[in-house]
Amino acid sequence: MKRDEVFPSKYLKAADLNGKAICVTIEKAPLEVLKNPEGKQEAKTVLHFVKGTKMLPLNRVNWDSVAEICGDDTEEWPGKKIELFPWTTEMKGKPTPCIRVRAPEQREFPTANPKKAAKKPAAQSLANEMDDEIPFK
Repeated sequence: MKRDEVFPSKYLKAADLNGKAICVTIEKAPLEVLKNPEGKQEAKTVLHFVKGTKMLPLNRVNWDSVAEICGDDTEEWPGKKIELFPWTTEMKGKPTPCIRVRAPEQREFPTANPKKAAKKPAAQSLANEMDDEIPFK
C-alpha cells in the first residue's frame, strides 16, 4: 500500500491530479480554520467542488488566480469553472509538487490573428512559418 492509501486526505494534492489538468466547478468557498505546517491555526478559503470529494485550501497565489478568473468576492465564486493543474514550486530550497489554478480556456495558445489563422490549414500555416532562410557560415 502507498502512504496516501493508508492516510487518505480530504484535501487535494498535486499527486491526486495524476499529472493532468482537470476542470472543476466551484460549489462554495468558505473561510475555514486549518492548521499550518507549524501547527498554528490560520483561516484559509477552502474550495469545495461540484461532484468532488476533496477540497482545495487556497494559498495566496491560488487565491489571486481564482480571484482573477471569478472576481475578488468569494460569494461570487460558486458556479464558476476553473482548471487545476500540477506544477512545481520551490519550498525550503527544494522543488515541490503543487497545484495551480488557471482559467479553463488558457489551455490553448492564442494566435496573433485568430480570423486569419482559422482560414489556413494547420499544415500549410506551419510550412509557411518554417521556410525562413537560416544563414550558415
